[in-house]
Amino acid sequence: MFDFLLSFLSHNPIILLFLTIGIGFFLSEIKIKGIGLGVVAVLFVGIGLGAWGKEAFRMPEIISQIGLLLFVYTIGLHAGPAFFRILKNNGVLLSVLALVAVLSASVAVWLTVKYGNINPVTAVGLFCGALTNTPALAAAGESLGKSPEAAFLTVGYSVAYPLAVAIPILIAQFYAQSRKLNIAEETKRAEISSGENNEPPVAKNVVIENAALEGLTISEAIPPDLMIKVSRYERRKTSHDEETDVQIPTLQTTLKRGDILHLVGSAASLLTIIPTLGTEISSAGPETRRDQIDYRRILITNSELVGRTIEETKFEEKYGAVITRLRRGDTEFVPSPKTVLERGDRVRVVAPASKMPEISKYLGDSFRAISETDFFSFAVGILLGALLGNIVIPIGEHFSIKLGLAGGPLIVALILGYIGRTGPIFWTLPLNINFTFRQLGLVLFFSAVGLKAGGSFAEAFADQGLRLIGFGALITTISACILFFGSLWIMKSDWVTSTGALAGGQTQPAILSFVGNMAKSEAPNVAYVSILPAAMIFKILVAQILLWFLTL
Repeated sequence: MFDFLLSFLSHNPIILLFLTIGIGFFLSEIKIKGIGLGVVAVLFVGIGLGAWGKEAFRMPEIISQIGLLLFVYTIGLHAGPAFFRILKNNGVLLSVLALVAVLSASVAVWLTVKYGNINPVTAVGLFCGALTNTPALAAAGESLGKSPEAAFLTVGYSVAYPLAVAIPILIAQFYAQSRKLNIAEETKRAEISSGENNEPPVAKNVVIENAALEGLTISEAIPPDLMIKVSRYERRKTSHDEETDVQIPTLQTTLKRGDILHLVGSAASLLTIIPTLGTEISSAGPETRRDQIDYRRILITNSELVGRTIEETKFEEKYGAVITRLRRGDTEFVPSPKTVLERGDRVRVVAPASKMPEISKYLGDSFRAISETDFFSFAVGILLGALLGNIVIPIGEHFSIKLGLAGGPLIVALILGYIGRTGPIFWTLPLNINFTFRQLGLVLFFSAVGLKAGGSFAEAFADQGLRLIGFGALITTISACILFFGSLWIMKSDWVTSTGALAGGQTQPAILSFVGNMAKSEAPNVAYVSILPAAMIFKILVAQILLWFLTL
């Protein structure tokens, strides 16, 4: 039975590929105390099947290459806008911290080879796995080409990876518990320092009672930096008339005592402004009047709007409308006039009811459009990245390094993601498509690499398993401590920011998920995105240099 199955799978690589992906993805959902391997479980299933099938189970090399390209390119597109925006703040210091961590880890790898009797190629795999960096593994694999020793890279990677996920989380959690940190206070510090206070918006009604506000415009009465939108206001038609009129205001609308404003903003910002305006009322306000004014959530799919700020589109002035909320991915926030619209954004629009059909048509509101991908820009971007990655940098007489299929597309994607659009060409992808391509890329890469390395893994683990695990844990601990305590003590960051930097420096989203769940905030993402691109590029280059140096 097993011989028949072995023969069947060896002659049907497509079935083998998706069997590996299916089982691996099923196992990726298993978590212990909230921590799991994620899609790297696909790698371990591939290794298991590869160990069983030995040389019979092989995937075409192009499977892993396409997977890697999809993964790194979509990461770059997503991180590009935030990376360049915050690079001028702490981004440079975090990049230096990432370099120190990577170089320290490489020194630890050299010591394991010199004094630990570890195969140099396996040690480079330990470096990639201990720092949980798939592109670095791929770059080192490219340097080895079709050498039989390439399989030892995956051996080291897969042995080191599981503890490389757990150790940084344990370090951050142990520090928080031993110091009895108040995570809520640490989160507030992180949000203030990062400017990423993306609390879910709430709505409140307030009646204007402050006589000093009489005749002032909304922009004068409510500071723009509070990010509060006035979606409607209710006013008596005459001073002696009980009948009221509900309208959509502009920033130039003047206030009168007795006006009832419907405010949308974060709970903290509303708490700040309401006492200066008047009194909050709990009864129904202007939002209940939908005869003349209505609201609707609408998808942004009009290509003319994508990549432009709300202010540039002149949308609110054109239609007498106001965008009170914007949902992007899992995050909802109050947009500013400078907010750049992306395809797939879901905005909440308050506008005259008669104009809603026209507004929906103008914004796009097409689910079909949101699922379509511009494969021209996608292909051009990856092509440019592949060309950049193939530029060879000689080191010594017989060795050279290059950014490869991991580094080249990453750098190009960061730049294109920041640019957003060039004339009619959109470089970015909707978040749902970006995440799908990223996940697909990872499972393709892991399945192909795991199946290839399975046979070597069983032999190496049986011979040096515990030693490899121990050395991998040591490398991870050195890197994680430099990243976490360097951010915490040298850069004087809070715990949330430092753990976000740890996640980005380790290029490990599981750590980001851990701190995000504890903080209930988007603040850790800022440090994560600030350090991740530099950390990834350093690892790609250092893995190749380390391979050259250790195999001289």
